[in-house]
Amino acid sequence: MSQPLPSDPSNVSFAATLEALLSGDTSLEMVTQLNDTLRRDPAARRAYISAMAFEAMLAREFAPLEEIAAAPAPRRFRWPALISVAALAATLVVAATLAWHQAPGLPPEDTADMPEGDGEITHAVISSLDEAAGRFGQLPLSQGMRLGEGILELDHGLAEITFDSGAELTLEGPARLQLDSDNMARLAAGRASAHVPEAARGFVIHTPSSYIRDLGTSFAVEVHDDHETDLHVLEGEVEVSATSRILVNTPKILRQREAVRLAAGRMIPISFRADHPATRHKPHNAKIPPSVHWSFDSWSGNTTSDAISGHWLKFQQKKTAASPTIIAGPFGPALHFDGQGSYAHSDYPGVGGSQPRTIACWLRIQPNDTDTAPSPNGIIAWGVKRAAGKWQLAWNQIPGQGRVGAPRVEFGDGFVIGSTDLRDGRWHHLAVVYLGGPKANVATHVRIYVDGHLDSLTGRRQRRIDTDTTSAAARPLMLGRYLGQTPAGSPFFFEGDLDEVYVFEGSLLPGQIGHLMKFNSLRPPSN
Repeated sequence: MSQPLPSDPSNVSFAATLEALLSGDTSLEMVTQLNDTLRRDPAARRAYISAMAFEAMLAREFAPLEEIAAAPAPRRFRWPALISVAALAATLVVAATLAWHQAPGLPPEDTADMPEGDGEITHAVISSLDEAAGRFGQLPLSQGMRLGEGILELDHGLAEITFDSGAELTLEGPARLQLDSDNMARLAAGRASAHVPEAARGFVIHTPSSYIRDLGTSFAVEVHDDHETDLHVLEGEVEVSATSRILVNTPKILRQREAVRLAAGRMIPISFRADHPATRHKPHNAKIPPSVHWSFDSWSGNTTSDAISGHWLKFQQKKTAASPTIIAGPFGPALHFDGQGSYAHSDYPGVGGSQPRTIACWLRIQPNDTDTAPSPNGIIAWGVKRAAGKWQLAWNQIPGQGRVGAPRVEFGDGFVIGSTDLRDGRWHHLAVVYLGGPKANVATHVRIYVDGHLDSLTGRRQRRIDTDTTSAAARPLMLGRYLGQTPAGSPFFFEGDLDEVYVFEGSLLPGQIGHLMKFNSLRPPSN
């Protein structure tokens, strides 16, 4: 009995099946199995559609390859006898669009107040350009440009692309790259170098003759005009397999200072080059947005001040000023909230409207904070609890909406919920990035990072984001108190610990989040 096809798009066996499909060298059993997989698995459909798009891009870029002659074999089957590739692709594009981000077990999305326009799924950002010109789709490249699924064509120069997973890819033109997801891309032509931090481990690059999966490393890759691929491992390790239109070979581990040429299903050792052209690009100095930062290291009575712009923060026990409960945190003193009335309020209005923003902090929640807690909680919040006017970070307590205990970001009655249960009694670095935009799709424009890793979403409700920071009803930033109250007027409070609370008036890059987690600053460490 044959084994089910794996639905992981980065799985080599799945890639081999697609290669065989493109060559028409599949058996009836393989095609039937693949067809069943595509019908039931959204991830497989997306991988299939992406492979077809990549094949079309190669066909446009290069002259058609000669078909590889093969001896007839019993029960050989060519795909058009069952269903045309074009027809299935058209059908699956519709199916994949309808099923996008609807993971098994995820509650159906509430589409009321669904924005239209610029709500496309995006996976990366152009973090720097150096004498570069090109286009993504029909739009000219520009620094800060968000990139979704599609083809980036670089005519000349250098372009650095930062994926939302944290992987950084530097392209040297002329080059052509197709983006598939926040952790996968396909290089059809040109040179590129990748720096992949631990948070993005598993980043995948496909080329016409190779499958390359990072194992925590830096590497350089070049696709020649004849589809041959040169791979140089600069640091760490990669998993690489030579591919062709009819096969995918068993992956091999390459280590630092090893290099290979991959062509027509063969892997040939070559001389290592440390000076690959695309690696010459100096790391960009990403812009640091304006911010406020409360470290909780110094207090005057119940008041502490943000060291950047002087915004005060006052600690209270319900309506009465109270001395803060100070504990040891990841970077010096931290603040404890008892869940019974302790909270802090400030004179900082927060980031308003649909402007981009980032919240970052260290957070600790004890295991005994269960999903049976009697009330909602607010960890960091500002704005107005109505319509689109609220911006609030909490942890999820509603089982039917997403993973209980996971980070929850609320805007009006809309929300996104991550997948990491924070209730383990350990300190976690948490960052919430909103990319901004009046018609943002929250599934892609609100991103949650836990301990430097992009957290997958387990629930969301699409709503417009228009945070109110200017009306008479708007509340400035609060810590430890839910932005709302019971019908009787009683507020809800958070139980747990906070340290190093930042609010940035802009969206941080994944690398900046990792740097902030490690050094508690976005400035380069002093020597």
